[in-house]
Amino acid sequence: MSENKVMRICFICGGEYQMGPHQYDGKHIPKYQIGVCRVCYDGNWDGWAPHCEKKLIAHLKKQGLPVPERNEKGWLSRE
Repeated sequence: MSENKVMRICFICGGEYQMGPHQYDGKHIPKYQIGVCRVCYDGNWDGWAPHCEKKLIAHLKKQGLPVPERNEKGWLSRE
């Protein structure tokens, strides 16, 4: 029996990543209602880098979601 891979597009980088079966290379972030690849998630461990901010804020406004508080670096929190 063959299993079809579930592929997603990363909200941050636009790259494709697998989310099953048996391999999960991304993360869903409920606060932002987005999915991101593991590379973008791990690479922004200390908050979303400034170059991601414009895209994130536009998405939050479009979805009617609040903009999260910033962390001590002034960046949007990752979670």
